[in-house]
Amino acid sequence: MTAYYWGMLKEADFGGLTTTANALTVYEGHFKHRIAEWRKMLQDLADCGWHGEAQQAADNALRQRTSQLYVLEQLIEDLRVMLSDAADSLLVLQTRQKTLVESAAASGLQILDGGVDTAPTVQILPPSKSDEGGQHDPEWLKAMETARDRLAKEIGDLSTEVKGVDDSVAAALGRIDHTFQTGWAVLPDEVVEEADKDAAAIDKATDGRIGVPSPMDPAGNAKWWASLPESTRQQLIQDHPGQIGGLSGLPAATRDQANRLFLPRLREQIAKDLSDENPSLHADPKLHVTQANLDGLDALQKQIDTKTVPPQLLLGLGDPVGQNVSTGAVLAYGNPDTATNIAAYVPPHPAVGTLAADTATARGLAVAAGKADPAHPTAALVFVSLGAPGDPMLTPSSIPARPLREGGASGMFQGLAVSHQGRNAIASEISAVPQEQGSGFAVARVPLDRYVPGVVDPCTPDAVVARTPGGIEDQASHHAVVNAIVGRR
Repeated sequence: MTAYYWGMLKEADFGGLTTTANALTVYEGHFKHRIAEWRKMLQDLADCGWHGEAQQAADNALRQRTSQLYVLEQLIEDLRVMLSDAADSLLVLQTRQKTLVESAAASGLQILDGGVDTAPTVQILPPSKSDEGGQHDPEWLKAMETARDRLAKEIGDLSTEVKGVDDSVAAALGRIDHTFQTGWAVLPDEVVEEADKDAAAIDKATDGRIGVPSPMDPAGNAKWWASLPESTRQQLIQDHPGQIGGLSGLPAATRDQANRLFLPRLREQIAKDLSDENPSLHADPKLHVTQANLDGLDALQKQIDTKTVPPQLLLGLGDPVGQNVSTGAVLAYGNPDTATNIAAYVPPHPAVGTLAADTATARGLAVAAGKADPAHPTAALVFVSLGAPGDPMLTPSSIPARPLREGGASGMFQGLAVSHQGRNAIASEISAVPQEQGSGFAVARVPLDRYVPGVVDPCTPDAVVARTPGGIEDQASHHAVVNAIVGRR
């Protein structure tokens, strides 16, 4: 039965659930610290030189308790994930419900709340006095009935989804409770593995409710984000920074806030996956994470911790887990949502070893363009790789008929065209030309609003406004690129 969930969702205040999940986050940190102390105690015992049967018995007892404490540590983490994801999912669905109610009112429909055992119903409201003649028009009535039926289905789908959240979390919590009731009659690794799977499944389902279903709909993402209360936005940033930071169409400052939270968490997770402390739990050949991933993330963390003028924004951060590629990132110098001139620099051979030089080039372009055209703010983006040179997924490659190498600028510009706060921004792509087209760099310059998902790429040969024989580090080439960014020939 799903009828009950519509009314429950409408009336519920999930603040208490969120508070509980946040409290578990604090407790989880304290518990991890105590576990570390316990493990040190175990090592101290092993190093003290005590031998004999009593020493062996003490060592066995402490190791058994260590295994049980590790299980508790993991279960607390999984419990926190389950409850925080439940709160996040229900808050998102509650906002969707509110949107349905508002949409109904704007469409001449009204949702009548049902009781505990009855589903809500949708009725067609009488037309306004100015449209009274419409109610006798068969086409008007047909259109309204179609809208009513569509809304009724959306209500049913929403109620079913809420029930799904409730059922999945209840089942997962029940399995954790059963573990304690049975006295941990299974191996510790099996206990943790089962809870980890439950938490991961609930987390994945919550991720699926963030943004709109289509990955190429920055306008839909922006509309979804605007519909959320500020408190829900901040909670989602805290709980799902990787998802929020990767949503095209959201404000640049929001993506920066989320990605800065995600970066150390991603590093911690990769370090955990690489650890041999509990290899049976972390070994997964599908993860494809290496020490190089950690080195790249460390280099990026060092970079964004550096104070710069203009300030840095971390607009994009790739997650290497599950991918056979290095992590990539997008940084901006200046806020592209408020800039008139927005430049995207795609380095010719990005790698973790060139990170400092690549970001310095982008910052130099932002500073120089700002001086050349102080009346119009400039932001310069740079697409960097955090892996070894030559990664085929991140090294810019040639696309037929494209005068510049494609390094991700088009997709980023599509999102910025939605999040930008003005209407007169100009986007410039700066990249080495494809190898078969010669050498040097080229600059293509087009209005930002021409970058639209599903529309022909605006970066055509006609959009190229400047070419340089050498690299951007060459003074004459640098000057030519800066002039192109600000619209000077």
